[in-house]
Amino acid sequence: MSARDIPLSRRSFLSTSAAAVAAGVLAPTLPAQAADFVTIVGGPTGGSFYPISVAVANAISTALPDTRVQVQQTGGSNLNVTLVMGGKAELGIALADVLSTAMRGADPKRFPKPMQGLRGIASIFPSHVHLMVRADSGIKSIEDLRGRIMNVGAPGGGSETNARAILAASGMSFEDLKRVDFLGAGDAGDAVRNRRIDGFFLSTGLGAPMVQELQTGVDMVAVPIPAELVKKIGDSAYVATEIPSGTYQVQGLPAPGVVVWTQLFCSESHPAEKVRSYLEAIFADLQKFRSGHAALREFSLERAVQGMPIPLHDGAKTFFAAHGVTAG
Repeated sequence: MSARDIPLSRRSFLSTSAAAVAAGVLAPTLPAQAADFVTIVGGPTGGSFYPISVAVANAISTALPDTRVQVQQTGGSNLNVTLVMGGKAELGIALADVLSTAMRGADPKRFPKPMQGLRGIASIFPSHVHLMVRADSGIKSIEDLRGRIMNVGAPGGGSETNARAILAASGMSFEDLKRVDFLGAGDAGDAVRNRRIDGFFLSTGLGAPMVQELQTGVDMVAVPIPAELVKKIGDSAYVATEIPSGTYQVQGLPAPGVVVWTQLFCSESHPAEKVRSYLEAIFADLQKFRSGHAALREFSLERAVQGMPIPLHDGAKTFFAAHGVTAG
């Protein structure tokens, strides 16, 4: 079953009652009659989108006991935009470049018409594009990917979008590779171990579980993504950076790389008071929220307004203004 076929089931359901509210948490208030059900679309397991969606859900459920929250596993950014804007989910996680593309209607296949109702809630973390290969593949540069077998993540995910953009800036496309696989992180890890693929593109926060698991049994190399190549992509959502040494036990670090901010978003039609209350819930116990994933360790009020490629929701504007933070 592909990511496009995953139904919005309740198998990942998270809920809480008033008795479960943590002591001392200042819970934002909604009208007493509001008993809400919120679906958050995240990403595949093995990446960062899903556990971060769970962290958002836990914060909302703890602070807002009348709000029942479920987290849905999906293929990632592109699908999440479609689900939220199609009314199948209230909140979603997506990469900034995907949101920008959807807002402009710049993808003839996925987003042929501008989705001008997209609104940002918060920038959650910088998502690093991991381009890693087996050490015995002989691949040392992006140009060496010609004729090789690479995984680009689940269909509709940000990893696929990032891979296409990086290859295009290098004068290549998926057609220049021998084969492109669309495996989730778990299956991709197995494919690397069994030499069915040469490597992968994975857009996620630093400390990716998939890479951490692979590094204990497979010699891996981080392929550099040079800053001059990042400029050629021609999208301000892509920012040149590096994957620092010590992040993983792989060869080639530190490595030049690229980062795209990951955003929590919703539709413009979502009530402003609810959006404000979600942010109040997240920041009510910031340390607990940060403990939800390694990529959240530096999450803060100031960072939450960085790299936003779409307009902030009115509820988010109200929240940040009340805390003295101005969106860039």
